[in-house]
Amino acid sequence: MPPTMPEGDYAPVPRQGWWSRNWKWAVPVGCLGMVGSCFCFAAIAVGWGYTSFKDMGAYTDAITEAQEDPHVQQALGGTFKPGFPSNTQVSSINGRTHAEFVVPLDGPKADGKLHAVADKNGEAWTFRTLYVQVEDGSRIDLLDTGETLPEDPEVPHELEPDEAEPSEPPAQKKQGNDNDIDL
Repeated sequence: MPPTMPEGDYAPVPRQGWWSRNWKWAVPVGCLGMVGSCFCFAAIAVGWGYTSFKDMGAYTDAITEAQEDPHVQQALGGTFKPGFPSNTQVSSINGRTHAEFVVPLDGPKADGKLHAVADKNGEAWTFRTLYVQVEDGSRIDLLDTGETLPEDPEVPHELEPDEAEPSEPPAQKKQGNDNDIDL
């Protein structure tokens, strides 16, 4: 008679390792953990950048100018809340800092956007451009006396044509040119 094992035909199956038993949940949890940590790192970087930008003198000076301007208060309906800055560019070269930014403004009556271009050479910020673009299309210049600027942002108010009659008649177009459009 052949020898038999003490357990008989019901010998226990060797137990599998941890990875063999748990890979189905360990892989997705590991991948989600990696993606989550990337999102957390990005959120921390954006929050740190936003906080440091809000503490920058150009931002605080521009918001203060807009809040104190009576034309902006009238157009936006009193006090407003500045939103998350967009289109921000800040560079510093040889002790000279240049900043450009747009800040949405949320007022009770209307919304607008604060546009600013500033330079810092030393301690003080000097604004080259500072105006509020109201959602109805009007612009309020904060560098001058708060007057509303013309709606065309490409033409500075110093370069606008005079209302007087021109001294020379306009140039005449040559006839017969296929590129000319006559209306």
